[in-house]
Amino acid sequence: MSQQSRFTKEQQRKIIRFYNLLASGREFYYHPDSDVLYADLNYNLLEGHVGLALLEELGKKIYEPAIKIWQQEYRSKTSKVSAIAKLLKGTTVLELMDAGKRATDRMKVAKYIVDELKILKPTQLKIWTDTPFQVANICVRKKIDPLYNSDGNIRDIPIYATEMEHQDGILTGEINFIPDEYFRHNISHLETLRYLDKHKEKIY
Repeated sequence: MSQQSRFTKEQQRKIIRFYNLLASGREFYYHPDSDVLYADLNYNLLEGHVGLALLEELGKKIYEPAIKIWQQEYRSKTSKVSAIAKLLKGTTVLELMDAGKRATDRMKVAKYIVDELKILKPTQLKIWTDTPFQVANICVRKKIDPLYNSDGNIRDIPIYATEMEHQDGILTGEINFIPDEYFRHNISHLETLRYLDKHKEKIY
């Protein structure tokens, strides 16, 4: 039996579809054995970047220095996010979420992925993003959820997002977790290990 033939026709279609998107620079990783699709929220599922829209909604004093940091090509994404987080020190979680709601209203789901999201299941969709979790969660629930769960068979969408430290509802400017390049790279290995563990009796 060939490697490809053990997958359904729909899985084979998804392998080709998401491999081509990955090859074109989009961040989609499909694991056919576990039938899981990992996708970056910004510029992949969305036409824009809800995190940058969030910064703009928080005002010029935050947005202008933040966008300068974001445009520094020599810095890693982790370094950029950490530096921008420091600009948010003193912002309340409520202010963050209110700005996140306004930023979400400005976002549109990328046209090329709308129909795919509607027929994606039973594939499990998992999303990662450098955007703060509170805002990413608002955006996913409002923009992505209605498409992915349009068949009425409700399934949760796990989100790996930046977790910003806060004390008494006020951001400290520090970060507890970022789904950075290292984290994303390791996801592939974790999926492979899960598959090997599940099918080890057929391998050994």
